[in-house]
Amino acid sequence: MVIVASAAGIGAVITGIAGLGGGILLLAVLLQFLEPTVAVPVHAVIQLASNGSRTVLLRSHVRWPVVARFAVLLLPAGFLGLWAVSAIPGGIGRATIGIFALIAVWRPALLARWSAVLGNDDRAYVSLGAISGFLNIPLGATGPMIAPFFRDRLPDRTTMVGTFAATQVAGHLAKTVVFGADGFAFGTYAPVMAASIVSVTIGSWVGTRLLGKVSEQLFQRFFRITITVVALRLVVQAFFS
Repeated sequence: MVIVASAAGIGAVITGIAGLGGGILLLAVLLQFLEPTVAVPVHAVIQLASNGSRTVLLRSHVRWPVVARFAVLLLPAGFLGLWAVSAIPGGIGRATIGIFALIAVWRPALLARWSAVLGNDDRAYVSLGAISGFLNIPLGATGPMIAPFFRDRLPDRTTMVGTFAATQVAGHLAKTVVFGADGFAFGTYAPVMAASIVSVTIGSWVGTRLLGKVSEQLFQRFFRITITVVALRLVVQAFFS
């Protein structure tokens, strides 16, 4: 419990500064102790609190129309993802997300092409939400794949971190509903979730305070490094699994 709660808190600090990264760190730690079918829903509840606290702290910077569009198809896509769990090997899926994230960060021209396919206005977030909602169930976390899209369209770092956190609240809430409807016993893991929720709330407060002290150039560098490290870990983990 102590290890999971500590990882959750550290991850929340990282996410508060870079906008992402903490969720993957927490999921990696949970997978050391729990089966994927247990780790993913437990991760959803903890991340719901983590992103929720960050959203509250940065609420004045959140682009709420973006969040609303992102949330439209999350639930139906999530139930489709539950149906497709056995058809998507976790290792291959996570490697795909990692490779896509690396391409998006280091070859932004290709990200622009993907953005063009989704559309050039806020309606693109509907499609992005559907993709995220579907893949979130079998893979646990899609942040590295979609974060570059948000960074590209929301260049102000505080707006990006706040808005991305709010969309992740919607995503993890949908994931929690899907697993609950499928019969997952969340109460069994209440102690570890409660300890981690306290930890991520503190971590979010620290991370958002540090965000305000980071220059735009440093934020961009930290964002790129964080995505690169997380994406490489996904690829390596998939290879060895």
